Amino acid sequence: MSLKLTKAEQTRRTRRAILDRARHLFAAQGYAATGTEEIISELGITRGALYHQFGDKLGVFKAVVAEAYDEITAHIRTRVEPLETNWEQLVVGCQAFLEVAQQEELRRLVFIEAPAVLAADALVEIDQYGFGLLQESIQLAVAEGDLTVIDAEGFAHLVNGSLNELAAWVAQSQDPQRLQTAQQLIEALLVRHQHQK
Repeated sequence: MSLKLTKAEQTRRTRRAILDRARHLFAAQGYAATGTEEIISELGITRGALYHQFGDKLGVFKAVVAEAYDEITAHIRTRVEPLETNWEQLVVGCQAFLEVAQQEELRRLVFIEAPAVLAADALVEIDQYGFGLLQESIQLAVAEGDLTVIDAEGFAHLVNGSLNELAAWVAQSQDPQRLQTAQQLIEALLVRHQHQK
């Protein structure tokens, strides 16, 4: 049996190594202070390999941020899966999103660096899946009679915007009280529109 890696496996490992190293550097010192040479210097790979995989430093950053959003979605899923009703999942899911704003690496990558580096449409594209889940949950809450809103899609945008602003506010501080306040505010926004049965 040959121990030589296939080209595809070698490419996958190179990509993973670049992403892991870049994530560490972007989270520790920020996008602007991180150069492509610094990303590859300890990995023993060429600048050409980085450019082949990602195009440029911005391409690496977008891939790192996309993976960070995948982690956020996984965190939210873990928190909401044990819950029985869509309403509980909606409230706790929004609160779980805010928790991420105090997780050190994700805090810097998603709520500080990404908005400063990426255009708004790039962020919307990266967060499309997460927003889709929020919108789906709000539409279901309306259909089940738990929410009374003028327009479900518009309300999803309202909640999403509120979540992003609150998360940025939470990310500016390590104070757990700020996180609790933000969680109470998002719950109050949802409860204010909860249909009283």
